Amino acid sequence: MNISFLVGTLAGIGLVLYGILTSGSSMTQVVTSFIDIPSVYITFGGAISATIMSVPVKYLRDIPKNLKVLMKKEKIDLNVYIDIIEELAKEARLKGLLVLEEKVNQMDLQDEFLKYCVMLIVDAIEPTKVKAQIENEIDCIEARHASAWKVFDTLGSFGPAFGMLGTLIGLINMLANMDTSQGADALGKGMSVALVTTFYGSVLTNMICAPISNRLKAKHDEEMIAKELIMEGVLSIQSGENPRYIREKLNSYVTYQERSDIAGANTEGEGKSKRRSKRKKKEANA
Repeated sequence: MNISFLVGTLAGIGLVLYGILTSGSSMTQVVTSFIDIPSVYITFGGAISATIMSVPVKYLRDIPKNLKVLMKKEKIDLNVYIDIIEELAKEARLKGLLVLEEKVNQMDLQDEFLKYCVMLIVDAIEPTKVKAQIENEIDCIEARHASAWKVFDTLGSFGPAFGMLGTLIGLINMLANMDTSQGADALGKGMSVALVTTFYGSVLTNMICAPISNRLKAKHDEEMIAKELIMEGVLSIQSGENPRYIREKLNSYVTYQERSDIAGANTEGEGKSKRRSKRKKKEANA
C-alpha cells in the first residue's frame, strides 16, 4: 500500500470538508448546498463521456491496472541493478559473453527488460545495433506509459469546461424561472445551485485527475532511470569494460547518500568477515 498517496487523498478530502463546515455551514446546509445530483450528471457524466470519445478504448480498459500501480509501495532500488550488472560484468570478463545466458537463468531475474538486454549482447549483435534496439524498446515503453496518464489528463481538462457548462445551464434555468416576488432570497439560492457544477469541475481536475496523472508520471520517470541504467551497464559489459569501472559509472544514477550507505554496509560486512577469519585461525592454533 502506498501510504503517501492514501494519506494525501484522505487529507485533501478531509481539509475540503473541514473548510466547508467551518465556513458557517451546518451539515444540513452542506447536504443541500453542495450535493446536487443533476450537477453530478452534468460535470462528471459529461467529462467522462467526452473522455470516452477522445481516447482509445484500450486506454480505458487499462485504468484499473494503472490505479493498482499507484497503490504499490515498492520503490525501484537502483543499487540492486548495479550489483547485478557488476556481477554479470565479472562473469563476462572471466568466461566471455556467451556464459551470461546461463548466468541470467541461474539468477532468476524478475526484470524482463534486463534479461532482454543481456540476451541482445549474448547473441553477438553489434554494439550500435544493440543500443538502437534498446532505445527503441525504451521509446515503446514510454509510449505505453504515456497512455496511462493521458486518460486522466484528458478527463481533467474536461472537468472545468463541463463545470462551467453546468453553471450556465443553472443560470439560464434560474433566470427563466425566477419569481420577482421572492426577491433576493430566490436569486441567492438559484446562484448557489448554479455554481455547484463549477465546484465539482474543480474537484474533478485538481483533487482527482491531476494528482493521479502526476503520480503516474513520477512512477514513469523512476522506471526510465532504471531502464537507462540497465542500457548503460549492458553496453559497458559488451565493450569489455572493467567491472569496477562499470560500477562507478552506474553509481552516477544514485545519490551520494545511497552510495555511502551501500559502501558502509559493504565495509561492515568485510570487517565482520575478517573478524570471523581471525577467530577461526585462533581456534585452529589452539
